[in-house]
Amino acid sequence: MKKKNLAVLFGGRSVEHEISVITALQLINVIDVTQYEIIPVYIAQTGRWYVGDNLLDKNFYRRLPNSVTEAQEVALLPIAGSKGLTYLTHHTDILPVDIYFLAFHGTFGEDGCIQGMLEMADATYTGCGVLAAALGMNKYQCKMMLKAAGIPVLPAALIDRRDAQKSLAAVREQIFATPGLEQLPLFVKPCNLGSSIGIGVAKDERTLNACLVNTFRYDSHAIVEPCVKDILEVNVSVLDDDEITASVIEMPVSLSGVLTFEEKYLRDDGGKKTGGNESQGMASLSRIIDPPDLNPALKQAALDYAKQAFKVLGCSGVSRIDFIIDASCDKLYFNEINTLPGSLSFYLWVKSNPPLVYTELLNRIIRQAEKRQVTKLALKRQEGMRALFK
Repeated sequence: MKKKNLAVLFGGRSVEHEISVITALQLINVIDVTQYEIIPVYIAQTGRWYVGDNLLDKNFYRRLPNSVTEAQEVALLPIAGSKGLTYLTHHTDILPVDIYFLAFHGTFGEDGCIQGMLEMADATYTGCGVLAAALGMNKYQCKMMLKAAGIPVLPAALIDRRDAQKSLAAVREQIFATPGLEQLPLFVKPCNLGSSIGIGVAKDERTLNACLVNTFRYDSHAIVEPCVKDILEVNVSVLDDDEITASVIEMPVSLSGVLTFEEKYLRDDGGKKTGGNESQGMASLSRIIDPPDLNPALKQAALDYAKQAFKVLGCSGVSRIDFIIDASCDKLYFNEINTLPGSLSFYLWVKSNPPLVYTELLNRIIRQAEKRQVTKLALKRQEGMRALFK
C-alpha cells in the first residue's frame, strides 16, 4: 500500500512557539511510518514556512534564526485543489500533501486562523474546524457558550485593554460589580492564550493593576475569575472516533496551587527543572492518573461534562477539558478546553481501559480527519450560480 504524505505543521507566530516544536517532535517520533511519509513543516515566528529533513533535529532549533537557511521555503496557497505546498524557489514545483497534522499551540495555529487557510485550500487537516478552534481559544466566549448549555462555570469578567488604558479605576469597578467577583483575591489571565502564560493572582488593588498590565502584554483582553482557595484541578481527554469517548481523569500536582508555565513544561517526573530544549511538554508534569480518593460523583460529572462540552463546541480530533473543583464544597466547574493541537493528551489514553497507545491515537485522529473531509467535499458549493448570471 502506498504511503500517504503527512505534513506536520508546527511553530508559528505565537509566544507558545517553542512548546509547539516540542509537541511536533514528540508526535513525529511515534507516527506510524508504515502508513505515512512524514513531512515536517516548520513555521518560523516571522510567518515563513520551511521544509527539510534537518527540521527533525533538535539542534536546528537551538541555532535559530540562522539555521533556516538550511531549509527550503514553501507556502500553502489558499486555492482549492492545490494538493500540497508550493516551493518558493520554483513556483511550479509542488510538494504533494495528503493530510496536514496540526501541532501548533496558541495564536494563529490553535485559534482557527490556520484552519481557515486550510479550508480555503480544501485540504484535509486534523482537529477542530474554524469555529470550534476559535471558541476553544477564547476562554470567555467558550465559558459563556457552555454556561448556556447547562455546564457549570465560574463567574468571569472580560476586560478590554482599551478600557484599562483609559482608566484602571473604572475597570476595577467593572470587575467588582460582576456577581461573584466582589472580593479579592482574583485570578487574572489572557483570554486567548494557554500554557499558563500571562496569568496572575491579584491579592489587592495594586496587584490587580499589575496583573492586568502583565496580561495585556500578551492579549488584548483579560479574563478575571474568582480565586478558589481550596482548589483541585482535574483534566479529562475526549476523542472523536465515530463516537465521542472520554479518557481517564488526571489530577495535575502543583507546588504553588496554580500551575505555572515552568511546572507544565520545565519539570521532569521527579519535580526537577530541566532544560527547555529537553522538555517533554505536558507529559513531564507531575500528576495523579485516575485519582482513587476523588469523589466518584465528581469523577463521573467531569467525564459527562467533558463529552458534552466537546459536542456543544463542535470539536473534532482530541481535546483536553480542564475542570476546577472547589474542595470546600465539592463543586465542579468547567475551566477551559485545550483543543487539538493545543493538547494531544496521549498519556491519559495510555492509562485508559482499554489502553490506547500514542501511535494508535494519532492514527484515529488522522482517520477521523479524512472522514470529515469526505463529508465536506460532498457538500454542494455552486448550485444556482450559472442560472443567476444568465
